[in-house]
Amino acid sequence: MASYHTRSFSFPSNSHPVADQLDEQLSRLRSSQAASTSSLTNKLNSLNDLYKCVEEFLQLPHNQKTVSQSQGESSVEQVLDGSLRLLDICATSRDVLALSKERLQDIQSVLRRRCIGELDITNEVAEYLKTRKSSKKIIKKCLKDISAVGKTNESIAISSMLKDVQALTVDVFKCLLSYIGGSQKSSWSFSKLVGQGSEKEAAASISEFDAVDASLSQKKNVNVDMSQLVKLESEVQEIDEVLESLFRHLIKNRSTLLNEFLKFNIMGVQDITWSPTVRHSPTVLDLVHMR
Repeated sequence: MASYHTRSFSFPSNSHPVADQLDEQLSRLRSSQAASTSSLTNKLNSLNDLYKCVEEFLQLPHNQKTVSQSQGESSVEQVLDGSLRLLDICATSRDVLALSKERLQDIQSVLRRRCIGELDITNEVAEYLKTRKSSKKIIKKCLKDISAVGKTNESIAISSMLKDVQALTVDVFKCLLSYIGGSQKSSWSFSKLVGQGSEKEAAASISEFDAVDASLSQKKNVNVDMSQLVKLESEVQEIDEVLESLFRHLIKNRSTLLNEFLKFNIMGVQDITWSPTVRHSPTVLDLVHMR
């Protein structure tokens, strides 16, 4: 099942309304994670709403002071490290989805031109399957990299809340990665990396990728359903749009934390910004070119 803590951050009755809203968003996302019927897009949207609340919460003067005075606290440093890992996973996921979408469009383009004359889609199908194979390698590494985020004990209330947010993010990202990875019938098992809970939650979402993969993997008489390709492309586009928004929230969340440390000259942080050109995980193109 989900790896996040089930505690609730109930703030004092005289606390700021933003704190109450944050507590509500945390509870809402936990409920969404527990419901197997909740779609991946809904979970990502809920995660977006949660990070909006986190941003507002961190802007409160009292919380800014608390964060800035957390010099030497390992839990805060772990939050910063976790935020970088989550950014990396989010960016890599978008890269994988973008390349998959491009390959789907290539196949659709050939299929449309078939109406005029006989055209062979062998090359386009081969490129798609090559991309999918590379994507699965990336997903495997991403799942390993993300496993350590949000698992430590914390002594500072804000750090504890942020780690809980990150743990929830990890569980949603596991569903996302399972969606991208598609079928579990491969040389390695998704279930060992994402856990049975996340695996079941992602089952409905990965069906379109699985269906297209199965159709294009036929060694003889490849049967391609245009509507199937269009549906998968639409799903990928919808998820990527939500991820784009989430990516911006993750950047802002990390920047806010780093700025508070720098503002009070408490902590010397060299990595004050995150660049999508610097990755911990290989991109799809990296693996394609390595072949």
